[in-house]
Amino acid sequence: MRKTTLLIVGLVALLSITSQAQVADFFNALSTGGVFPKSDTVTNAGTGTVQCRILKDLPTVNTTIQVNVTKISGTVGGTISLQGSLDGTNWKALNTAETQTALATVTATDATNVYHWRLNGSPFLYYRVSWTGTGTMSASFSAQLYRNKY
Repeated sequence: MRKTTLLIVGLVALLSITSQAQVADFFNALSTGGVFPKSDTVTNAGTGTVQCRILKDLPTVNTTIQVNVTKISGTVGGTISLQGSLDGTNWKALNTAETQTALATVTATDATNVYHWRLNGSPFLYYRVSWTGTGTMSASFSAQLYRNKY
């Protein structure tokens, strides 16, 4: 009887761990299997973008977008912004839901670096990270999107 009880408790614990592993939707490079570029390179005052379409219809509590910048040469700088779209064609810099003020942009620093945005929910079907460089520089960047329903 005691062994059976311990076995049942162990199985319930294992199932709890397994179900927790399925609470998030994670995909790489703001890219969907080659449909969008997995990375882009910004040179001098040029602009690069990477984008994605949300693939799964999950109830989402928060969304985190991470941008990975790799310095190639020069003095890395410029502005990195997060944009949203409902149709994948018309893009707008994201605003905060409460005040409709522009979501903070990121100023790229002269180094290989990582930047993040955290959103409440997932208000758009498409997301795009746009980077406009400055000065004499070359850097590549990619992005990842993570959605969590808890």
